[in-house]
Amino acid sequence: MRIATTTLSNTALQQIQNLTGRLAKFQTQVSTGQRVSQAEDDPAAVGRIVDLQAQQQQLAQYQQNASQALNISQASSSALTGIKSLSDRASEIATLGSSTESDSAAAAYATETNQLLEQAVQSANTSLSGTHLFGGTATDAAPFQVTRDATGNITAVSYAGSATTAAVPLSDSTSISPYSDAGTNQGLADFMNHLVSLRDSLTANDTAGVATAATGLQTTENTIINGISEAGAIQSRIQVNQDQMQTSATNLEKLVSNDRDVDMSQAIVRLNQAQVAYQAALQSTTTIMSKSLLDYI
Repeated sequence: MRIATTTLSNTALQQIQNLTGRLAKFQTQVSTGQRVSQAEDDPAAVGRIVDLQAQQQQLAQYQQNASQALNISQASSSALTGIKSLSDRASEIATLGSSTESDSAAAAYATETNQLLEQAVQSANTSLSGTHLFGGTATDAAPFQVTRDATGNITAVSYAGSATTAAVPLSDSTSISPYSDAGTNQGLADFMNHLVSLRDSLTANDTAGVATAATGLQTTENTIINGISEAGAIQSRIQVNQDQMQTSATNLEKLVSNDRDVDMSQAIVRLNQAQVAYQAALQSTTTIMSKSLLDYI
């Protein structure tokens, strides 16, 4: 049986092409560390990788949401803690002012109370990256509006925010509001109005009015303390959720790695084998193609 020379050459070239493809594949795996780079490498694995990467992207968004929510809650807690300090000092002044008989001392306490009031308004209108913390869903404007007299002193504070708060999704089925609730926000307005009453009573050296303001301050201080406690509970919940998401992210990365990444030791062995086969094919093809009929005459 005679075999045409073209058949031998075509077969040899086809074999070299196949070996070249395998060699390139293993070289790519070793250089990139990835077993799968194209869909045809392993269609089933590619399908799983695409699905897992979609889950990773969604989880990354939830992690970003949680980080943002934690920052908001921590900023709110810090502002409330500062306002609590103002309330503590105001209560001390009320105690001192309720028993003073000196107009000058009462006036001095009134001046200090007025400064506490200004600081309270500033703290209550705190914003984080342009978002006001104590306005509920109305985060684009200062939630506490003040009325001033001709001398510039605050005479009243009103809450202009929303009664509802925005929720931040932490998973497909879980969300949390890092903002203070409507009760806390209204309590802040009440606190500042009690400061107005305390200041005015001290200015008039009205001990009965001072005592009334002191009672109101105690009530709103409890509201502020509850707000701080609620913020702490929210932060704990967010941090627990962040730990869970980090565990999920690690697990997803392992699953992607199982399908995508190559066993480097095996890949190197396969690359060496492919190189040996490729060199052998080149040598044998060169030998075959160099022979002619004259060599056998």
